Amino acid sequence: MKLNDFEQYVDDIIVERGRQYYQEKRIGDIDNQQDNRYVIAVTGSDDYLVVVQLDEQEAIVEAGCNCPYTGGPYCKHMVAALLALREEEVQTVAAKRVSSEKKAGTVLPVKTSLREQLKSGLSCQPKEKLINLLLDIAENDLTIADEIKAEFSSGSDEKEKWIRLMRRYIEQAEDDDGFISYRNCQRAVEGAYKVVARARRACDEQEYELAVDLALCVMCEMTGMLESADDSAGDVSTVIYEVQDVLVQITDTVPPGPEAEKCFLKILHEADQRRYHNWSEWRMDLLHFCIAVIQNPRQREQFEQYLKKISLKMEEKDQDAFFREYESEAIALLQYELIDKFDGKKAAVDFLYAHRNFSRFRELAIQEALAVQDYAKAEMLALEGEENDHKLPGLIIKWKEFRAEVYRLTKQLDKMREVGRELALSGNFTYYQKLKSMYEPAEWVQIYPGILVEFAKQSGYINDNYTSAIIEEQEWEKLLEYVQKNPHRIVEFYRPLLTKYPEQVYELFKEEILQDAARSSKRSHYKNICSRLRLLVKIGGNRIAADLVKHLTFEYMRRPAFYEELKNVKVK
Repeated sequence: MKLNDFEQYVDDIIVERGRQYYQEKRIGDIDNQQDNRYVIAVTGSDDYLVVVQLDEQEAIVEAGCNCPYTGGPYCKHMVAALLALREEEVQTVAAKRVSSEKKAGTVLPVKTSLREQLKSGLSCQPKEKLINLLLDIAENDLTIADEIKAEFSSGSDEKEKWIRLMRRYIEQAEDDDGFISYRNCQRAVEGAYKVVARARRACDEQEYELAVDLALCVMCEMTGMLESADDSAGDVSTVIYEVQDVLVQITDTVPPGPEAEKCFLKILHEADQRRYHNWSEWRMDLLHFCIAVIQNPRQREQFEQYLKKISLKMEEKDQDAFFREYESEAIALLQYELIDKFDGKKAAVDFLYAHRNFSRFRELAIQEALAVQDYAKAEMLALEGEENDHKLPGLIIKWKEFRAEVYRLTKQLDKMREVGRELALSGNFTYYQKLKSMYEPAEWVQIYPGILVEFAKQSGYINDNYTSAIIEEQEWEKLLEYVQKNPHRIVEFYRPLLTKYPEQVYELFKEEILQDAARSSKRSHYKNICSRLRLLVKIGGNRIAADLVKHLTFEYMRRPAFYEELKNVKVK
């Protein structure tokens, strides 16, 4: 994938959203660090950094972003950054070309994009001809007709025109029964992205009421669409995140006054709709945006009354304990935001402490205690959390991490080591490495053998800590013993064993290949076996590989696919 054609390898919707960010000039500095490695700042709902590594031919070797998007390998921030980087590269190349042309006295043709070509051709056409062209296109495509109507509408009917466009895309994606399949879901939300883009422009133009109306109508249509759509790829959820991004922009920029109050009332009204009965998280997000534009005690009272109403409804609903706990915590967090905004720091901290039975409140309370250097309180809250949440391993680890931080800040080395050992045995190997850093090398050689024994007793994925630790400590004999008991992992661990135990490594390859051949039945399996035979040849086991090829060819002569693959293994 190269910088000049990366769009071919990225979902069309992600490309469109990234192009929109690029056109909105959300790209900050492009930092060319060294060896074609770039760090590019992109502004979305937060400021994100995109890292891009190019090779000498401008192929994209590596690209990543620190945003929370998990819907695919590329996000809109990466697309925007790559577009900006491409523009910079084009300008750099053009500047070099002009310089060389001046020196040589020649003029070379410059490649232009399709957009630039069309712009060049259309800009010199008469207005009437362009209008007729648009009319001809629109008559043959109702979606384009709806988009033109929406784009050039204004006043009271603009919102309805954008809703019509959004629904047009949804209707086109539905099957005869009105259901939207997994394959068509991405197409169904394209209209929603266009409405989101218009809402963002409205906010930029300080048309805050229109921006809120459009953002909320997307929420309405998307939640309704979920009733009859397979959104297993997360297309609808991604649109909702885009809407939330717009709402952040609105609530951050709308000035105090009548417009802010209208935004508050519209968002609160939307949150109260029955369609969020099964989408509690999105309702809570909307209420969070309400708090950002509350300006006076009257609005606060109205908001608090609504929180009481949904609390009562929640108690009446037939929910399991987990969802009841989730909603109770979410409502309490909204109350905390209000108190923090209007009643001052002390009242907010007191509220945190009083609601520390909720994990998020306990976490915030510990962070507050650390911030004011009340380490005894932070330790007490963490220990209390470990006791209360003893059936929840993830939370126990979190509270232990806070204790470790307390002991680090208070220089209590023995307690740091104690909790460090507990964390090391919890499943994440980085804790083992952190624990090791707490000891001098002479001390550590007395400590780690006991931890290896504990690791060896563990089962499942967590046992990878055992192999990671014996490699960390270069206990090659123990690694060999482990692989001999688990020969299916020889490909994973042959490298550190090959120098000291070459013959044992070859025999383990042989054992695993024979076992795998006995249970294989498809060409893809045979290809995997042959790739291991080639690897065996590459690492010096040519004689054993040759014997294996002869044996397998004879043993499985009635499997023509296997026979064909074996013929392609080159052995001496």
